[in-house]
Amino acid sequence: MSKPLRYFMLILLLITVISTASYCSAPYDTETAHIITVKNTISGGGYILRSENIVKTESSGIFEPGVQSGTRVSKGSSVGVFTTGNLDKTLAQKLEDVTQRINEIKQSESISDIYASDEARIFAAMRTLTEDIRENIRKGDFMDASENTSQLAVLVEKKYSVENGSAADQLLVELEAEKYNLEQKIGGVRQEVRAPQSGYFYTALDGLENKVSVKDIPFITNSDIKGFETTLKNHDRGANEAGKIADSYEWYLVASIPNDDLGELKAGQEITLSVDESEFVKAQVISINPDSTDFSAVIIRSDRELPGIYEKRTTQFEICIAEHTGLYVPSAAIRVQNDITGVYVMNRTNEIAFKCIKILMEEPDYYIVQTDYEPPEDCPFEPLRTYDNILVNPEVSDVDSKSSEKSK
Repeated sequence: MSKPLRYFMLILLLITVISTASYCSAPYDTETAHIITVKNTISGGGYILRSENIVKTESSGIFEPGVQSGTRVSKGSSVGVFTTGNLDKTLAQKLEDVTQRINEIKQSESISDIYASDEARIFAAMRTLTEDIRENIRKGDFMDASENTSQLAVLVEKKYSVENGSAADQLLVELEAEKYNLEQKIGGVRQEVRAPQSGYFYTALDGLENKVSVKDIPFITNSDIKGFETTLKNHDRGANEAGKIADSYEWYLVASIPNDDLGELKAGQEITLSVDESEFVKAQVISINPDSTDFSAVIIRSDRELPGIYEKRTTQFEICIAEHTGLYVPSAAIRVQNDITGVYVMNRTNEIAFKCIKILMEEPDYYIVQTDYEPPEDCPFEPLRTYDNILVNPEVSDVDSKSSEKSK
């Protein structure tokens, strides 16, 4: 082969390599259209309010709860015993401490703290653990299954203790005996304390009980909300206050929210709400009360029961204003053809086509578009579908030319 011919072939080879590299790199970065769910949320801290009534005794003394906090009681039922008279303060404090420890053990969710004679809780816990063991074995999670089995063994021992009439929990037995002895030594007059109305009974008090009546809650201001923290900090429980009863299923979240964060939130709006990372439950925005500051007092009402909701006071919340499920599309991929919004996609054989979309939600970096969008009959383009390869940052002129080449 002559030298000129070799030079010609070398130049032709370089042109071919450059053209091939240019074509292979054109294509373009792609993003697979996939389904995602996005929540439009507002989060922050607030206060839980409800209708509450303090259970009071006739004078100061020692109150011994007879029911667990969170128990629903009927009007006139006994919630505990109140002792008055010439009380030995040291013994009185010790009795209060012993009573509190007994209640803590009886209310504990810990398997080791379940009272041996509490057969109902033992059987309920055994049933739950058995189901957990089956599920963990099914998933192949043998470590958790082994731990569940150890816990079940503890419960089985307690169950046998109940059946044999012996005391498996000596600590609780000793505390009950100590409580009885203290009650005998302390003297004074013991009286039943009865619930003034039906509702959920709680021993904890914080000073916000009926600070604002239910009918006035929709008119709470930012100043009121700021005052709640001071009330909680300075609360001094009265000597004749035995506890409280929450007598309504309804509860309210009140919070100061920056006006810039309110977005589409408005009074009367139906939303979903999560408190302290609970499940989301249905709720309604009752009012939004702005003032001269950059914040507004937002009041939300719900009647959905959540664990501990009737004794919560301060809480972290998340308000879900809207939820969108659809196809994820990068903002950089959005183009307009013939006044129709859409994206360019590329199939496995590198054929390029324009597909139309219906936008559900727009964010700075991405869009959420309808999954099963059916365009109007006169639309010349097919709709975007799940798993289509979207071209990111396509040069429209270049894409159009390649589309034309493919169609020839």
